[in-house]
Amino acid sequence: MEERELIEKAKQGDKSALLALYEQYLPLFKKLCRNRADYSNILDCNDLLQECFLALKLALKNYTFEHGTAFVTYLYTCVRRHLRKIVTNCSFLSSYQVNMILKIKQFREDYEQQHGKLPEDGLIMHEFCISADCLRELDILRDLKAVSLDSPVGENGDCTLADLLPSETDLEERTVKKLSIVQLWEFLESCLLPEEMKIIELLYLERQTFKKVAEMTGKTEAEIQTIQKRSLKKLRKKEKLKDYLQ
Repeated sequence: MEERELIEKAKQGDKSALLALYEQYLPLFKKLCRNRADYSNILDCNDLLQECFLALKLALKNYTFEHGTAFVTYLYTCVRRHLRKIVTNCSFLSSYQVNMILKIKQFREDYEQQHGKLPEDGLIMHEFCISADCLRELDILRDLKAVSLDSPVGENGDCTLADLLPSETDLEERTVKKLSIVQLWEFLESCLLPEEMKIIELLYLERQTFKKVAEMTGKTEAEIQTIQKRSLKKLRKKEKLKDYLQ
């Protein structure tokens, strides 16, 4: 059965046609869901696939061939929009924080590709109108989520998790929603052992590399990375952390 015929039958309530379309686009749905599940604190990939099914039904309801847009293109937009809403609601990070984390990551990658080195923090702060404390916190939150922000998704793998995000945040919202570095560091001290706290401070507060921290502490880079991962894992398990990240 041709796709157009499947779409027409599904729009008329044919369940077998609806399921056939779902199976046809399942590879696309799985790519869209894979990293979104990591980004949510609640939903797994199967949960998000169910949301894709709901988005498919909604797309069929609103789609007309007179749009002049291929159904797969229209469906892709609908699913991304729906997953963005679902994942944002199930994440303990705000859309502003996610937005900034991804934009800064992309800026660093683009800059490194053009200049052969990472940009200085001051340049990032100027580019995004944020303070040094805000930048440090965003980097901490980025690693707390332990999510691959640049993994390819979409039918052709030509987009990233950034597609989940809302449009550019305006300057006023950026200023109002800056995080409290003092509160966050107080919380870190209450959760981590002195050695763990020291490593986190060197990595995020003093912006040292793994190599430099290893030299300063007499440990290997592998040991520093192990302590970092252990510390972040502790923090992710703390429910109270949500109070500091909202």
